Amino acid sequence: MAKPLPNHDFHNSWGCIYSGETTAKDEAVRQWWQDYFQNPALVETRYHDLLSTYTQLFAAFFGGYYPISLHAHVSDALSPTTVASLILNTCATSPLIFKNTDLAPSVLPTEDGKKVQEYVLEYLGWNESHVTNPRIAAVRGIYGAAFGPLAHASKEWEVQIIASGLQPTVIQIGDSHDALSDSLAEAKRQCCIAVVIDMVSTENGAVLAPDRFKMLKKCCAKEKLWLIVDEALTAIRCGAPFCFQRDEYGKEGPDLVSFGKGLGVSGIVINFASPMTRCLGFVDSDDRHQTIMYWRALVSRPVTMPVLLDALGILYAARDEDWPKRSLAIGETICDIIQGYHPGEEVYGLGAIIVVDKETTMRMNIMAGTRRRCQYSRWLPKLDTPYADRQVLEAYVFGPLSKQHRATLSLLADTNSTHPAWCFICGIESTSNDWCRTCFLGRCQNEVCEETFKQHTCL
Repeated sequence: MAKPLPNHDFHNSWGCIYSGETTAKDEAVRQWWQDYFQNPALVETRYHDLLSTYTQLFAAFFGGYYPISLHAHVSDALSPTTVASLILNTCATSPLIFKNTDLAPSVLPTEDGKKVQEYVLEYLGWNESHVTNPRIAAVRGIYGAAFGPLAHASKEWEVQIIASGLQPTVIQIGDSHDALSDSLAEAKRQCCIAVVIDMVSTENGAVLAPDRFKMLKKCCAKEKLWLIVDEALTAIRCGAPFCFQRDEYGKEGPDLVSFGKGLGVSGIVINFASPMTRCLGFVDSDDRHQTIMYWRALVSRPVTMPVLLDALGILYAARDEDWPKRSLAIGETICDIIQGYHPGEEVYGLGAIIVVDKETTMRMNIMAGTRRRCQYSRWLPKLDTPYADRQVLEAYVFGPLSKQHRATLSLLADTNSTHPAWCFICGIESTSNDWCRTCFLGRCQNEVCEETFKQHTCL
């Protein structure tokens, strides 16, 4: 089967598409899909086995981080109440609790629960307010969610106006270790249970400095705040399975990691050897499995079988083809091309997360992840081999040579009564039938986008 040619869609559903090729390359995954099409009920009987396979494969690929809580969207996973319950469950089902003779079951189950809860709250440094009114702190200038409480921290006003819930405490990481510890201690007093951070800003591509990350890790551990790194965008794209696993960030990782987008399923993974979990005694794999099993048992089915099979295929492909390493080559190649067309152009981001001024995106006629009123665009190319080949990209993506390929895409779209997937101006779904056949660029029907779209210069 011929492999798909690269194209100028660097939006890729906000980075949710890692590959234009099939991810069912692993023989076992292909067989599971084939069996599922023929007899889905039979494959469903293997659901727990396949979910266990996914969990172990994920932990092996991501260096000991276990997917514990699975969700449809990463913003769902980062609900403060969900995170608080996950933390409480992890502590209450840990060897530290089960092997504590003072907490052994008695004839009064209610009293047993009260003893365990009091012990866990003391371990976490929480009071009743952390349970009933939990909050998550966000780091200023480097984090912003799509909706929910953490959306308050976004710099994009279109996101801010749909934020709901208690505003997060906003933390500033400066040069002073003591000042940061004081800020985190105050956040803890305000019912914060965790701190969340992006390694690469989704707004302007700023990369979190290694010394700031190391300082934050130390201060969070000191104040008994769980550190969460949001890797929904950065996983695999930044030269390591998780961005914080790059050499410059050190060996000590965060307590929890949120993931999603291109991995096929979203959720939270846990580090059983982090500052906040190390003392819980998760040494044996059976203990880790038991805690994961207890948490997942709280929902009827974390993910459906088709989603699970897709996620397995993605993981196998990422491992076998070394997508993290390839992401570095892709990022370097595209940055070189940008400099070739626009010498001195500022390029931000890391690896295959390329952030440029929106005007650069307009001049180069690239579909990108952008917002209507944001200064910057995010280029999130697929991680297939051709995207690391400058000659191929020059022929099919950038500059005048790409006109022929774009014309082919336009002809195919017209034949199938469709159009480009994304609005060239604001990044949402393209809905207008008035789109550019020369550049294969579409737009939505917003008046601002319509007027701006008319100003773009064709190849």
